[in-house]
Amino acid sequence: MQPHAITIASKIDPKTFYRFAIFDTLKLRRRWLSPAIFAGIFLSCAIICFFMVKRTEGAAVLGTVLLAVGLGVPTVYFGTFFHSLKLQSKTLKLNKAAVAYTVTMDENGVHVTSDRSAKDHADFTWKQIFGVYEQPGCVYLYVSPRQAFLLPQTSLEHMGTTPEELRAMFTAHLPAEKLHFT
Repeated sequence: MQPHAITIASKIDPKTFYRFAIFDTLKLRRRWLSPAIFAGIFLSCAIICFFMVKRTEGAAVLGTVLLAVGLGVPTVYFGTFFHSLKLQSKTLKLNKAAVAYTVTMDENGVHVTSDRSAKDHADFTWKQIFGVYEQPGCVYLYVSPRQAFLLPQTSLEHMGTTPEELRAMFTAHLPAEKLHFT
């Protein structure tokens, strides 16, 4: 039997936030691709330079510079990304075990209330939902390509909702192309 309404008080800890940010940025948006292509081009050029060492003067130096840039720039990119996650986690005060927001899903759609400010409330119809991605330990409910609400499994269990009930709610209201269950 499908529930008429599901309410989840989302407690987001740093681990859940990191996993979401990595999924969203690197997997869903594929932001790893540009640094990988950059590194591939520079490393290929460095290899060519190293093959030309005996034929061309300065090829070893140029190859070393290209190798350093090809590895260094992506390393700085990913290092900055992971450092910014730590800073965002501190800014959002995720170490505290407070509820970030409450998500209620019913026949009319998804209703989100911020627990930090009672007047922060948003309603989304089922047609407005962009997609649902189930990952280990958490479900990401995207209301737009750039905004998602996290529904951690621990919060589901705390509210007495099973993952199967949540899947049934999404399946009943969303087309299959918007559902990405593992």
